[in-house]
Order: sequence, then C-alpha cells, then structure tokens
Amino acid sequence: MKISRRQFLRLAAAGTALTARVRSARAQAYPVRPVRLIVPLSAGSAADILARQIATKMSASFGQPVVVENRPGAGTTLGADAVAKAAPDGHTLLVNSAAFAASAAVYRKLPTIR
Repeated sequence: MKISRRQFLRLAAAGTALTARVRSARAQAYPVRPVRLIVPLSAGSAADILARQIATKMSASFGQPVVVENRPGAGTTLGADAVAKAAPDGHTLLVNSAAFAASAAVYRKLPTIR
C-alpha cells in the first residue's frame, strides 16, 4: 500500500499532536487531603495497632495526615460498607481481617453499594 506525501504528513502531524496531548496529561497529586484508614474492629485490636503503625509511615511518606477511624460491628461489614460507599478517590482505605471473608456466610443480607 502506497501513501501519498500529503497523507504521510497528515499522519505525522496527528501523531505529533497525540504525543503532545499524552505528555501534557499528568497524574494528579496524591493525596491532596487527609487519608482515612478505616479499621472495622475495636480500638486496641491487632488490626488497629497495625493500622496505626501503617498510618504513621504513610503520613511521613505522603506529607498528609492519615487518620485511623475505628468502625466496629456486624463482623466488620459496617467498616467495609463505609469504605465501599466512600468517594472512589483513594482517600478512604480499609484495613480488615479474615473475619470479613465469613460475613457472606453469616449474614443473610449485606449492605449494597448504590
């Protein structure tokens, strides 16, 4: 297949324009506000202690505060539900335990995301 010089120049110009757009698209800074680390277990539990140690390291790394929030209850589904319904921007994270895996077998109806 032969292409004319004009077609070649159009393709080259389109490729250059596309490359310029890709280079100008940069990732947004993360995090831009405090990060919530939700622990669906009570304060003082092993998961809570681990989350607080992780939060300290994350705060130092991000330059933003990382807040540990305990949301115990319902076999860890309350905390998991709060994270699932949070804005999908990466500023709300979950630290969970193996108890969460059994929730589907224990509870007839789990919270749904709308």
